[in-house]
Amino acid sequence: MALTKSNAEIDGWAEVAQASIREGAAHDVSGCYDAMLHIDEALTSETAQASGARIVVEVSSEDAGDESWSELAQLGGQNGTAGSEQITNNPAAQGETTLTVAGTTGFATKGAQLFLKDVDTFANSEIVRQTGFTTNVSVTILDGTARSHGQNSVLYNKCSTKMVALPLSAKRVRVIYDNTRDAAGSTIATRCRISKTTGV
Repeated sequence: MALTKSNAEIDGWAEVAQASIREGAAHDVSGCYDAMLHIDEALTSETAQASGARIVVEVSSEDAGDESWSELAQLGGQNGTAGSEQITNNPAAQGETTLTVAGTTGFATKGAQLFLKDVDTFANSEIVRQTGFTTNVSVTILDGTARSHGQNSVLYNKCSTKMVALPLSAKRVRVIYDNTRDAAGSTIATRCRISKTTGV
């Protein structure tokens, strides 16, 4: 017996300013036997984020309308102060594994996830995993870049990916990205994807 599986992007990469809230798109999960959200978040400035954003996953028992959303999970976003480095070699093609930077302070943790902010098209940003570094020369990453990136795109060292399983009873799901917990803080990058089983 083969399972029917698929995936989709619900919310593409977008920044949420400090003191702002992003309302994610409502996604129909009424035909799913099983579904999992994959939520990505990163700090995108060097301003201290004391408490971290609040990422709320809501499900609805109704096919439409906004009166029946219920909170399923609340996730804490990144806090602290992100380090950043401008990439100086303009990765021109998919698969680049060495990113040239002027400094590596804050980028000395092998295995860490990094956010690569595309300065030309924010939606082309991505999360990469660091494998090593050469002091004040370059950062190396696993697998290579998924896309090409604009000149002087920026690496940030505070990001995370989280997963939330959805109940079979849910008809719709959405994510609220709440960056209002601090009086002052960082902008954040946010994205949500879904993987689901719709046939057995």
